[in-house]
Amino acid sequence: MALQELAFLPASRGTLQYLRRKLELVKRGKDVLQMRRDQLAKEVLAIMDELRKRPEAEKQFIEAARYAAIMRMARGEHEFRSMSSLVRPPKLTHIIVSYQGIPVPQIRITEEPDWTRLADPDYRRVIENLWNAVKTMIDVANKEVAVEKISDQLLYINRVVNSLEKNVIPQLESALRRVEEKVVDEELEDFVRVKILGGK
Repeated sequence: MALQELAFLPASRGTLQYLRRKLELVKRGKDVLQMRRDQLAKEVLAIMDELRKRPEAEKQFIEAARYAAIMRMARGEHEFRSMSSLVRPPKLTHIIVSYQGIPVPQIRITEEPDWTRLADPDYRRVIENLWNAVKTMIDVANKEVAVEKISDQLLYINRVVNSLEKNVIPQLESALRRVEEKVVDEELEDFVRVKILGGK
């Protein structure tokens, strides 16, 4: 039932029961949403703690990339490409992970890169540092996507709870008071009419 139709409800005991049930249901729904909102807020805070390592991850990646660039310049483009071709790249997959029931796209590493064919220790060190930095960045990116998706859901729940608190519940309570007053007035009139008729 649309809220604007509340003004046209007939004043009766049945309407009173209907409005009381509806108001109780809406209040219960609001309480459930508030609990859900609290759970999601805790989840976001927990993930945000883990995201504090982002500056360190970025620093690690920049340092590894800088070292790789120096190696590329020092050894020459041809040798660098030749050595890089000996490394089997990692395999990644895209999955959906549930955070408190919210589907969140994530990247998972299914196979680490293989640099066993790389004999040069300097190149191995460059590749290993780069891969460790990339792994950390993947983890950070996964956490950031999770925060974004959970935050979107939090904002939606907050809008619904605010609407229930500021619009739906007050209008139901107002309609309930109006119907209660009319029912009491009509019952009082009926009682007086019966008394008057009975007195005659």
